[in-house]
Amino acid sequence: MTLLRHAFLCQHHMMLRLNEGHDASQLDALWDIYVDESSQTKNRYLVLGSIPLPAASVAAANFCLQDARLPELPFGELKWGKVSRAKYSAYRRYADQFFDDESLSQAKFHSLVVDTSQLDHKRFNDGSREIGFNKELYNLATKCARLQRTGYFHLYPDYRDTNQRPEDLRNILNYGRHKKGDGRSWPFRRCQFRDSAKTPLLQLVDLLLGALAYGVNRHFDHENASSHKRDLARHILRRAGIKGLQRDTAVDGKYTVRHRQLR
Repeated sequence: MTLLRHAFLCQHHMMLRLNEGHDASQLDALWDIYVDESSQTKNRYLVLGSIPLPAASVAAANFCLQDARLPELPFGELKWGKVSRAKYSAYRRYADQFFDDESLSQAKFHSLVVDTSQLDHKRFNDGSREIGFNKELYNLATKCARLQRTGYFHLYPDYRDTNQRPEDLRNILNYGRHKKGDGRSWPFRRCQFRDSAKTPLLQLVDLLLGALAYGVNRHFDHENASSHKRDLARHILRRAGIKGLQRDTAVDGKYTVRHRQLR
């Protein structure tokens, strides 16, 4: 039954993509990129995280993530802020799918750590924090495009209240790739907000970046730190092979970290 369900979901997903204007050859090169961020106001370090994966794998990945929630969490959104003792096992299983499940074998997690104490929006971003945030989103999405040189991309940031249009970001991303000599015609084919409550892969991004943000913001050291968040963060970072939270990882890999050098 599971295999039949898997096959049906994959076929349904592919048909939807084809109906949206992509032929079969484009579908093979189409990647979805899911992007989320940690709190922009409560902590010194802002962390952006992304999961790029082949579009053809998305339906199977969603199915495995939904299955990992059971039996504790059949409904509701998984968020780092909701980690608790009662939900710990489900959250850990959910995060483990990224490292273990075949449907996510080509997925990677790329992150960007920004020291907000060094940001000068007035000087560099016309006084707009939203413009500054979009610059970081640009850097993260561009990295995905550089690493996947033959791909075309649908970029899905988590929905946020902003006066910046996703379509403008898409145009800027494509112009940036053209300026760098990228031979692909409009590699970023779509940029649309997604509701994380309805998007399992955005919830996965939230967990993976939540563990990193918990570490780089030194919540491990807080006297009243949640033992369940501490244990989950350590588990995820151990599985990711992260040994030094203040050091960059290799540029490419299953789980990468880059500390943004602001100028």
